Amino acid sequence: MEISLVPVGHVSRFLPELMPHFYLSEKWTRGRAVIDDLLRFILNGQMQLWIGHDEAKVHGHYITEVKTYPRCRMLCVQYCAGNTGIMEQLEHKAFETLEKFAQDADCAGIEFIGRPGWRKAAQVHGFEVQDVMYQKFFGEKP
Repeated sequence: MEISLVPVGHVSRFLPELMPHFYLSEKWTRGRAVIDDLLRFILNGQMQLWIGHDEAKVHGHYITEVKTYPRCRMLCVQYCAGNTGIMEQLEHKAFETLEKFAQDADCAGIEFIGRPGWRKAAQVHGFEVQDVMYQKFFGEKP
């Protein structure tokens, strides 16, 4: 299993295999973004697309963004979705790869907001759990 950064010019090559995972990421945004938005962010270079794969198949994705704050830059993992069980096998390599990318991009660190189930995996890789985002939506859920 590998994790690879997909150059913008090669994104279309992986779309057929990634679409089910993009639909899942879209669902988890709960109406804040749709697949067209994710693709626009990736294709205009605002965000980076990473694929989890083996020699035969793409198993999922990470979408990251380098955010510049007033005092530092951080690599933000904005979206992540993939095949259950297989992405867990990729977890260690993914954290290592993203950390190296963040350091090479002169980031002060990595941040992400995730469901509570990420707590254990995040702590194993040196992340401190500071907050978990909770949301309340008014009216019908998207």
